[in-house]
Amino acid sequence: MTRFDLHIHSALSACAEKALSPARIVDRASEAGISLLALTDHNASANVLPAVEAGRRRGVGVIPGVEVMTREEVHVLTLFGDVETLADWQGVLDAALPEAPNRPEFFGYQVLYDAADEIVGVDDRLRQVGIGLGVDAITEQVHDRGGLVIPAHVFRRRHSLTSQLGFVPTDAAFDAIEITAGEWAQKGCRLGQRLHGYPLVSGSDAHFLEDVGRTWLEVSEQARSAGEVMQAIRRLAG
Repeated sequence: MTRFDLHIHSALSACAEKALSPARIVDRASEAGISLLALTDHNASANVLPAVEAGRRRGVGVIPGVEVMTREEVHVLTLFGDVETLADWQGVLDAALPEAPNRPEFFGYQVLYDAADEIVGVDDRLRQVGIGLGVDAITEQVHDRGGLVIPAHVFRRRHSLTSQLGFVPTDAAFDAIEITAGEWAQKGCRLGQRLHGYPLVSGSDAHFLEDVGRTWLEVSEQARSAGEVMQAIRRLAG
């Protein structure tokens, strides 16, 4: 059995609590019985490797990921099998980001941690903006790298498929779509459901330390990667 959360932010996301160090995230997840999580900061991934190392110490699998803001300003979770592929994808994102400095007084600081849970600096590049790639191009490039594409919080009033495009495309190559934890509970959703043709998932979208471990999903299989989780979900979804 695997308890998982595919949508967690660290202090590298400007809008997240600065106490969200990789090690603290892993500790909180472990205490909640979560054995697999994805770290998905906004257009950034520098805190993933420290999280992976912290996860090895605590027996928690950490999926390398990024929450990309597309050219249309849609938030999309992109998840990979290893940190090397994520690093390659991060290079694509950096090349597609506008050349602009972060404004911490407006957006917040983007804090970098090391594996010893120490602050080692801040990312000075503006990352809370859309990159120069659209949803379709991102989906294609992530799949070319063996990754997964999951549009985030698709019914939210900001930065979602429905807020930015006005609809959920039914002919896209998304691996799943995500709704918020509140919607999941309110609608009594279950793993194995499909919506607009896609497997339906949810995650904590944690921006505060207290949110880590409050929301999770569970598959009966022992899954060690995002791909294995998605295979289990697809089997449930038929």
